[in-house]
Amino acid sequence: MMGGHHAISGTAAWMALTGSVEVLDRHVGLGLWSLDGAQVLSGALVATGAALLPDIDHPGATVSRSAGRLSKLLTRSVGAVAGHRGATHTLLAVLAVTALAVLVSGLDHRARVPVLGEIPTGPVVLVGVMCALGTRALKVVEGVLLPWLVGLASALLIAVIAPEVSIWLPAAVAVGTLTHLVGDLLTTDGIPFPTWPLVVRPPRSLASALWQRSGDIALPLLGNAGSAREWLVCTALTAYASVAIVVTLTGTPGLLTG
Repeated sequence: MMGGHHAISGTAAWMALTGSVEVLDRHVGLGLWSLDGAQVLSGALVATGAALLPDIDHPGATVSRSAGRLSKLLTRSVGAVAGHRGATHTLLAVLAVTALAVLVSGLDHRARVPVLGEIPTGPVVLVGVMCALGTRALKVVEGVLLPWLVGLASALLIAVIAPEVSIWLPAAVAVGTLTHLVGDLLTTDGIPFPTWPLVVRPPRSLASALWQRSGDIALPLLGNAGSAREWLVCTALTAYASVAIVVTLTGTPGLLTG
C-alpha cells in the first residue's frame, strides 16, 4: 500500500474505533476508551503518522524522505538488516513501538515554553514526529522543513488541549502501526507470518498467494500496491475520515464552539 494510503487508513481506523459523534442519527465510531473530542482529534493526528512507521525499512518511503540524509541513512540501515516488509511489519514490532509510546507518555520531564508554560517534553516530541510524518505523507505541505514546523505547532497545541496522554497516545500509535500491517496484508506481497520470528512455512504443495512459500501471508483483495482497487478503497476512507473529523471538531466545546 502506498504511503499516503497508509496514512489515511490510520486516520480512518482511529476515528472508527474512537469517534462517538453522530451523523444522520448514526454513530461514526465505536467510542472506545471514552475519549473526549480533543483526545480523539489528537489521536487521529498521531495514528496518521504512526501508520507510516513500519516502512522505516524502505529507503523510498515517506519516513526515508522526512529528514534528509539522516532519515535516508536510517531507513537504509534498517532495510539492510530487516529487509522490506520484514521485522518492522510484524505484530512484535507493533508491540515494541506501543511499549515505547507508553514509556514516552509516562516521562516526567517537562520544559517551559513561553505563553504555554510547562509542557511534557517526551509526548510533545513523539506527537510532533507523528504529525510531521502524517503531514508529509498526505501532502498537506511540501518540503523538508515545513512538515516539521507543522508537526511541532500541532504537538504544542495538543499539549494544551489534550494534556493527559496516558491512554490515547499509546493507543493511537498502536492503531496506526497495526493498520499499516492490515493494509499490506490486503496486497499481493503480504506480511510476515503472525508469530514472527517463529515463521511457519507451508509444504511446497500447499503454498499459495495466501500462504506463501516464504511463510508470508496475504489476503490480496487490493491486488498490487497502488492498484485501482486500493485507490477506490482509500478514497472512501478519506471521505469517511473527513466527515468524522469535521463532525467531531464542530461538536467539541472549546475548539470551534464555545
